[in-house]
Amino acid sequence: MLPFDDFQVETFLRTGEHEAALRAEFGDALYEDLANLAQNAAREAPLLEARRRKVFILPGIMGSRLSAIRNGQADLVWVHPSDLATGGIAKIQWGASVAATGTILAPYLRMKLRLTLAGFDAEFLPFDWRQSPAVAGKMLIDRIRNRGLSNVSLVCHSMGGLVARQMAAEDHDRSLISRVVTIGTPNHGSYAPVQVFDLSHDMLGPLGFADLTHDQKTIVDKFLRGFPGLVEMMPDPDKRPEERYFTRNFWPNGAVPPTANSLRAAGLGRSELPAPDLRFHQIIGLGEDTVIGANKTANGFVYHRSFDGDGTVPRDLAEMGDVSRYYCEGAHGWLCNRSDVIAATIDLIGTGATHALDDTPRIRAVETVMPDVTSADLRLETLSALPPLKETDFAGAFLSGQVDIAPPMGAIISDAPATDQSAYPRAVVDAASLRWKASDAERKTVIQSQHEARPLSAETPQRIDAYTRRLLTIVDAASANGQGRKLSRELETALEGLGTGTPGAAPPTGATAAILERVIGEAEEFLSVMFIKRALVAARSVGRIVSTSTGEGFGTGFLIAPGVLMTNHHVLQNNFAASRASVQLRYELEIDSRQTTGHCFTLEPQRLFHANEHLDMSIVAVAPVSEDGVSLEDFGHLPLIGVEGKIRKGQPVNIVQHPLAGRKQVVFRESLLTALPPDNDHVAHYTGDTQPGSSGAPVFSDLWEVIALHHSGVPDQTESGHYVTVDGGIWNPSTDPEMKTVKWIANEGIRVSRLVAHLKTVADRMSRDGTPGADLVEEVLAVGRDAVHTGGFQMPPGNVRERTPTRSIASAPVAPNVGQTASITIPLRLDISFGASDSPPFSNSS
Repeated sequence: MLPFDDFQVETFLRTGEHEAALRAEFGDALYEDLANLAQNAAREAPLLEARRRKVFILPGIMGSRLSAIRNGQADLVWVHPSDLATGGIAKIQWGASVAATGTILAPYLRMKLRLTLAGFDAEFLPFDWRQSPAVAGKMLIDRIRNRGLSNVSLVCHSMGGLVARQMAAEDHDRSLISRVVTIGTPNHGSYAPVQVFDLSHDMLGPLGFADLTHDQKTIVDKFLRGFPGLVEMMPDPDKRPEERYFTRNFWPNGAVPPTANSLRAAGLGRSELPAPDLRFHQIIGLGEDTVIGANKTANGFVYHRSFDGDGTVPRDLAEMGDVSRYYCEGAHGWLCNRSDVIAATIDLIGTGATHALDDTPRIRAVETVMPDVTSADLRLETLSALPPLKETDFAGAFLSGQVDIAPPMGAIISDAPATDQSAYPRAVVDAASLRWKASDAERKTVIQSQHEARPLSAETPQRIDAYTRRLLTIVDAASANGQGRKLSRELETALEGLGTGTPGAAPPTGATAAILERVIGEAEEFLSVMFIKRALVAARSVGRIVSTSTGEGFGTGFLIAPGVLMTNHHVLQNNFAASRASVQLRYELEIDSRQTTGHCFTLEPQRLFHANEHLDMSIVAVAPVSEDGVSLEDFGHLPLIGVEGKIRKGQPVNIVQHPLAGRKQVVFRESLLTALPPDNDHVAHYTGDTQPGSSGAPVFSDLWEVIALHHSGVPDQTESGHYVTVDGGIWNPSTDPEMKTVKWIANEGIRVSRLVAHLKTVADRMSRDGTPGADLVEEVLAVGRDAVHTGGFQMPPGNVRERTPTRSIASAPVAPNVGQTASITIPLRLDISFGASDSPPFSNSS
C-alpha cells in the first residue's frame, strides 16, 4: 500500500526513491515501465510545454481514493489497510462526509504517462464513486467549468463512463467536452453489483479478510448496499426483462439486497442518465469468463457465463448508442493498462478514429459458453481469499495492476537487455499469421495468374490503371529520346481503352489486355537498365538500429527525407528508446570483402519522434553528422510515394535489410507480392527471406520505389495452428521465447500509401499544436510528392570514406580506383563501375 499521493509517486518513479515500496505495489514489470515513462516525460518536459489539449482520466468504481472529512481534515480510508482493518469502512458509509482525494494508480498511471508523452496534458479526475453517476457528473462538470477550461477530452474507465454521460449532457453548447473515450463501461449495467449483494463477488474475500471487525455479510449489509453508485450499475431491466434486480422481492434468500426505497431510487436514476452522444467512443473488452445472465432459484442465483465480455461487463451491456465502438481481448480491471487500448485512446482523442483495435468483435471471443455456476460455489471462493497485499486487491475484479508487458519491454533499450531485441514481437507475429491465413484465396489467384501467363487477371482495373499511369510518369521522367515518347503515347492509348470507373469491374480481356500487357512489358524493359543503378543508391539509405551505449544492433531503418529515419514501432516504441539509439549506415561488406564498421548517427527524438503502434511505424530525426564526422547527406534518402500503382500483384519485390541485426544483405527478385489483404487495408504480403532484425527494412519494387515497411515474418504452421521449427518440430515458446528456431515462410509489411496517409494527419496535428518536428514531417511528405512526378531518385553526392576497422580483418587486394565503384553482397557479388562522381544516377536513354 502506498503512503504517497499521486504527485509523489510520479516524482519517486523519476528519481528512483522508495523503489522497494513502489515495486511491491506495482510489481516489477509495471514498475520498470512506469519508471521509464516517468523519466522520459521529465526529459521531454520542454517539448511537452507546447501541448494544447487537456485530457482528464476518470477512474472506475473503487478506483478513486476516498477520505472521510472531519474538522476540515481528510482521513484516508479507501484504501488504507490499517484503517480498514479496524472497521474504517464505517467512516465512508452512506451519509458520511467524504471526498475523493486521489487515484488508485496501478490501473491508470500507465495510461496517464503515455498520454503525456503523446503530447496531451493528462490529469486524473477522481470522484466519489459511492454517489450516483448523475450526481458525480454534475459535480465534475462544475469543477471543469470553474477552472475556465474548454475543449477537454475525457478518458473514462468503467463507472467513469457513466459519470461522463452526465457531464457531456451538462455541457449544453459542447464547448467544454470535445471527445469522450469510455473503456469497459457498463452502460446497461453489470452483474458485478448483483454478485456483491449476493455475497459472491471476489472483492468481498480480501475486504472481509482485512476487516477485523466486520464479516462479509455485515460489510455489504451496513455499508456497500447503501452506495447508489453501486446499486445503479445492476443490469438494465430493459436488457434483462426476466431479471428484476430493482424489485426487492425478486431477490432470493441468502442475498443482502438494497432496501426497496434504494432500489426504486436507483432504478429511476439509471433510467434518467443521459445516453452517450456522438462525442463518445466505446472500447469494450472481450474474451474473459463473464457472467452474462442469471436465474433465480430457491437457494440463490445460477449464473450463466461466456467469453462475451471482459470478466465484469457483458458485451451487450456495454454497447449503447449510435457511436463508434472498438473491441479488445482483456480483463475489465486492467483494460487501461493494455498497450493496444492506450494506443487506440491516443488515436481517438487526437483524430476521432483508430486502427489500433478491431471495430467488430472477434467471433472466437464471443461464441464460447462456460458452465453455469451457483451463488453457493462463488461464496465458497470468497471465503478462501488470500490477504490483500496491494491497493487493487481490495477491489477484486473491479481494478487490477496487471499489464501486458514482460520485463524488460522489448522496445525499451537498456545497456544489458535480458532478451534479444532483434526478435519479432510475438503479438506482431500472431497478427501477421492470422492475416496471412485470411489472404489465402487472394494468393492462390495471384499464383494462378502467373502460371497462366495472364499477369493482369489478378488485379482490379483501378489498380491496373494506377500501375500503368505510374509507369508512364517514370518513363517520361527517364526519357530523352523518341523511344520513350513513343511508349508514353502507346500507354496513353491503351489507358483510354481501359474502363476504370466501375467499381468491381473485371480486369481487361481480349485486345485491350493484349495491348496493355505488351506496352507495360515494353515500358518495364525500357526502365530495366535502372535496376542495378538504383539498387546501389537505395541500399545506401538503409542502416541498422543500434544501442548507443553498447553498439548492439536490434533492427533496421531507412532515411525517408533529409534527416528523418523510419523504422518499426516495435523497434523504437517511444522517445526514451530513440534517445538511446543510433542508426549505423554502411555496415556491410566492401567491394574487396572488407567488413566495414559503418558510420553511427545519433537519433534526435527531441527534434522529431512519432510512432503509431497499429501501423507499426516510427519516424525520428537523425543527427546531420556521424560520430566520425561524415555527413548524413552522403547517404541520400528513399521517398515515400503515397500514390498507389507502384507495383502489381505477382511482381518481384526486393528487400534491403540487416537480418539478425548483422551486416546489410539484399534479397533480389526471389520474393513476390502475393496479397494486399482487405483486413484493415494496410498490409502487404510477400514471399522471401527475412529474419528478426530485419524489422523496419524497406521493401522495394523492381523500380526501387519503396512499397512497404517490413515488420514481421509469417511462420509455418501445422493444421492445428502450432508454429513449426526449422527442423520440422513444434515451436516451444517457453524454451524459445524469441522465436529463433521458427521456420519463416513469408513476410508482412505496412503499405507505404497507408503510411503516407497517416503522416498527413500527423503533420496537420503537429502544425496545429506547434509540436516540434512538424517541419520535418512536412519535408517527408514534400519529398514524396515530388517523387510522384519526377521519379524522385537522386544519387548521394560523392564517395563516403570508410573508417578503419576496429579489429584486424584479412582483406583481399583492393581493385584499382576507376571512376566510382560500389557493391552489394548477395549470394553473388555484383561490382558495378560507372562514370565520374558528377555523372547522372542513371542513363536518360535505353
